[in-house]
Amino acid sequence: MSTQAAAGVQLDWSFGLRNSANKYLTAETFGNKIACAANMMKKKQIFFLEQPEGSDAVYIKSHLNNYIRVDGDGKFLCDSPDPTDECALAIEAQADGRWAIKSTKYGWYIGGAGENLTAFTAEIAEDRLWTVHLAMHPQICIRNLNRKAYMHLDGDSLCTDEIIPWGDDATITLVFFSDTGTYGLETCDGRFLSTTGALSGEADANCRYVLVFQGGVISFRSTANGKFVTALGARGTCKAQKGSITRDEQWVFEDSFPQMSFKSPTNSKFVSIKQGIEVAASQTQVTDNEIFQIEPVGNKWSIKTATSKFWTLDGTSVHASAEAPDTPDSLFEIEWHGPRCRIIANNGNAVRRRMNTYLAAIAGDDSDDCFFITEIVNRPRLVLRGEYGFVGTLPSGLVEANKSSPEVYTLSCNEGRYTIQHVGGKFLKPEAESTAANASSPVEFSLELHPNSKLALRLLDSDGNPGPFLETHQNGALAASGSSVGKSTLFEY
Repeated sequence: MSTQAAAGVQLDWSFGLRNSANKYLTAETFGNKIACAANMMKKKQIFFLEQPEGSDAVYIKSHLNNYIRVDGDGKFLCDSPDPTDECALAIEAQADGRWAIKSTKYGWYIGGAGENLTAFTAEIAEDRLWTVHLAMHPQICIRNLNRKAYMHLDGDSLCTDEIIPWGDDATITLVFFSDTGTYGLETCDGRFLSTTGALSGEADANCRYVLVFQGGVISFRSTANGKFVTALGARGTCKAQKGSITRDEQWVFEDSFPQMSFKSPTNSKFVSIKQGIEVAASQTQVTDNEIFQIEPVGNKWSIKTATSKFWTLDGTSVHASAEAPDTPDSLFEIEWHGPRCRIIANNGNAVRRRMNTYLAAIAGDDSDDCFFITEIVNRPRLVLRGEYGFVGTLPSGLVEANKSSPEVYTLSCNEGRYTIQHVGGKFLKPEAESTAANASSPVEFSLELHPNSKLALRLLDSDGNPGPFLETHQNGALAASGSSVGKSTLFEY
């Protein structure tokens, strides 16, 4: 993560570079060698973009923290531990969305095939063009630079009038189409933005865009009509109608923080701010007032409301009145207990529902009034990425966690118990050594949030008691074999 934005965190740029022969640029672990020979994008094929503020030049760094550079002999290398002047590059986006990458010092373009990578030509040829395959998690919030508002689903349109991205409608999935190197903008209900602004159930030619990168912001150019996606009218309706780029056609990718509802098991009411700054378990339905954004701050969490205020302690009462989580009283610990959680305030007490429904952090035993049933509301379409890659399903139904491209699953929740469903209708069923999408009836999990956009999943027994964690293995296996939270049991989501 990098720059703090108005309501989220602007995402760092990570990507793979695929040459004209459809092979990925690879930074080998030994000898600082680079080559274009890989068919898939994994760790060695992921690079990171840096652009100093106020500079037109960019720097591209490998997973080994070495920078791409061009030397005076026209060699294309990736061996510099520091961003020297030979590492300064310019990106020239082509009409088809591919990048030509040029040394700003020498004016030569990088390219080639296999181990024959060079930078000794001042002309753009086919072997100098790169398809950009984004490596970041595809579920994001997208902010318009001019309107300072976010894309979100509004009926049958994708609009740009939400100042704070709230609920599942503001989570956009960026879908990569490997055959053309283009991208689709998918809404939370599985539809794609077309050039006319209509939403289509199929990602046809009118729903495919190339990414045009300009100084850390993105524009989407339609391959069907050559126009850029813009925000039109009072609602900021998204359509591909502009022939050139202004700030209305520039977008920023931000992290989509988890948003949750909390329900008290003692009165079956949802925690809400409907009554004002007081936080109370008082409502029977979930609206924006009953949704809270959970943001990591160090090893604790801030809890943000739809009014852009944060939970804080006022004496022992919990109020949604803090402008920012900049005091200890605005930070909380969250303990995960299967389908339920406890929220621990800065005074060391658990937040609990009082008899008048209002929340307070007061001493007491571990009775049900200090537990809350949780549900994540802005991930109805779930993409998981573990230590070795994305989670995906083979034609046989076997689920593996080493894929270079993401697969979208359906996440459902009932009273804090989650199920994960494959597009074919079967449910994920983890065993001790593997997982398959072959269950006809739901298999239940609990979900635990962790910093850096990570979560852990635990199998639940019939009584709701948590069992083993879902765990990734280096051979690609996904299994119910984890005993604790760690690198192998955490998933970016």
